[in-house]
Amino acid sequence: MSVTVNFLEQGRGVEILAEGVVCAAEVLAASHRMYAEERLGRQRYQIIDKTRCTEYALTADDIAALAEMDIQASKINPDIVIAVVESAHLQFSLTELWQAHLEECPFRTQAFQSREQAEAWLAQQLAGD
Repeated sequence: MSVTVNFLEQGRGVEILAEGVVCAAEVLAASHRMYAEERLGRQRYQIIDKTRCTEYALTADDIAALAEMDIQASKINPDIVIAVVESAHLQFSLTELWQAHLEECPFRTQAFQSREQAEAWLAQQLAGD
């Protein structure tokens, strides 16, 4: 239904909001926008908020493609921290699959049940920046 990308703190942060039924094309387009060359160097964190998502219609191949985009971005900027806020309607399995693809990627990632938990973890990870 909807994926919105918001740039925070002059591009230091990226907020991705997923709502309703989300398909692969929307998520891939959001990732392309988020990793645009002119923004990537400034980026320090991402918060991916799926709390309003009712269905995350991606295949294992789609997840692998997203992970590959992250891996390529990490070659330019390895210092990005990513917090994923899960929906009560969804399983963690897709996030866990995505994280498994990122084992060799320097990005720090973590999944959470609430936005508050995610923001607290991000603050801790970014302390001293």
